[in-house]
Amino acid sequence: MKKTVVVLLAALAASVLMANPPAPGGGRDAFMKQQAFAEVQRLSGQFDVLESNCATLSDRVRRLEQGGGEVAALKADIAALRADVSRLRADMENQRREIVADLLKRIKEQERARPATPPPPPVPETHGTYVVRPGDTLSLIAQALGTTVGKIKAMNNMRGDGLRVGQKLLVPDPGARRR
Repeated sequence: MKKTVVVLLAALAASVLMANPPAPGGGRDAFMKQQAFAEVQRLSGQFDVLESNCATLSDRVRRLEQGGGEVAALKADIAALRADVSRLRADMENQRREIVADLLKRIKEQERARPATPPPPPVPETHGTYVVRPGDTLSLIAQALGTTVGKIKAMNNMRGDGLRVGQKLLVPDPGARRR
């Protein structure tokens, strides 16, 4: 609307100048009319710039208002995603607990199904005792008693070959020499 007013003023000033050409000697009036026309044109140009800026700002406001709905939708999506993440973390924790409980249950079942430590080999009903002296080895003792190292180790639940002085060993021969 303002643009229309400015354009009308410019047209009016132009028509006045055309209808009343400057008279000779009337230089002051002609100059004033030319100045008024130039001022109207300048104002018209400024008004065009302002109107263009106003249209641009109105466009931006409209886009922001439309985008505001998008922002709200995005915020709602973010909130929903955060809720999903929390729910998934809780599900993962529950599954971890179930897995641990299941593994513990399986381990206990295997322990129950597994036989206890195997009993030591049966000791022959006829056995004697041998007391280890300095310098004795299992092979010397076995040789002296007429048996094997394996039998002596089995009767005494021995894993290694180490002996201690004074240690009492069960031996398979009841007639073994007691030292």
